[in-house]
Amino acid sequence: MQQTVLTVREKVVAGFYLVFTVLAFSSIEIMVSPVRHDMAPMLMNFWRFLIGTLTLLPFVLLTRFRQLTQLQRTDLLHLALLGCMNIFLSMGAHSVCIKYAKASTAAVLIAANPIATNFFAWLLLREEMRLKRIFSLLLGLAGVALIAVRADSSVDTPLGILSGIVAMVGFGLYTVLSKRQLQKHGSLVVLVMSCLPALLLYLPVLHFFRAGFWPPPHAWPNLLGSGIIGTGLGYLTFMKAMQYLSAGRTSYLFFFKPPVAMVLAWWFLGEKSSTAAIAGTLLIMTGILVETIGRAEKPALNQ
Repeated sequence: MQQTVLTVREKVVAGFYLVFTVLAFSSIEIMVSPVRHDMAPMLMNFWRFLIGTLTLLPFVLLTRFRQLTQLQRTDLLHLALLGCMNIFLSMGAHSVCIKYAKASTAAVLIAANPIATNFFAWLLLREEMRLKRIFSLLLGLAGVALIAVRADSSVDTPLGILSGIVAMVGFGLYTVLSKRQLQKHGSLVVLVMSCLPALLLYLPVLHFFRAGFWPPPHAWPNLLGSGIIGTGLGYLTFMKAMQYLSAGRTSYLFFFKPPVAMVLAWWFLGEKSSTAAIAGTLLIMTGILVETIGRAEKPALNQ
């Protein structure tokens, strides 16, 4: 299949979608960080995904209703298990990282997930471990290790760093395990229909750990912003960008998220990144770039 040549208008539209997606995904940690000490991490995680899922739900019902009616019981079970892995393990750990580390650190670590994805793709899917992929993996691991070892313990606590690494690894594993469902149902259906049952199962967990249910009133703007913009609209614009560009090119957003998040954290939260954090981030970005650049020229598939 030959890659479609975009018109000037289509390039502008695709560029807008990509820029908005990068800003939306990079702003999640910055939006919720100011209220991270005012609620339990699991409560913050629950409301962010509930708001994001409800934002996407009308779009799924309008554009994917026929696909929803064709879901089998086994499909729903698999999607529920994937949703629990994502929300409970990966994003649950990410919320702990946001609470016990700087917003920029949490953003950089979760953005390093393509490194973990490549490893699990080789381990579980038997994808070829080419020399370029090995080099990318080593660069990413070196960057994560540098951030972890040279972290500012007064802000980036060991619990926060460890949780960020667990989130990165968990999301990489989730990405690989969801590949079959993504090919079968499409990413939008998988995201919404995996989150809904996981969020229902989240309710007794909140009760068991006495995390409460309603967030404090002053936290609503932060949760609505991260849920609607960061999780909901950000994902929609990501999907829209993939209609114009290849999956390889759209995956560059993981390359741009770390520096954008660091700038936003400095601008809005006054966070200052250490030399080690900047060096580690550059290593992670280089690792992502090395792996992504070869895939960028592959033609986009119809979404």
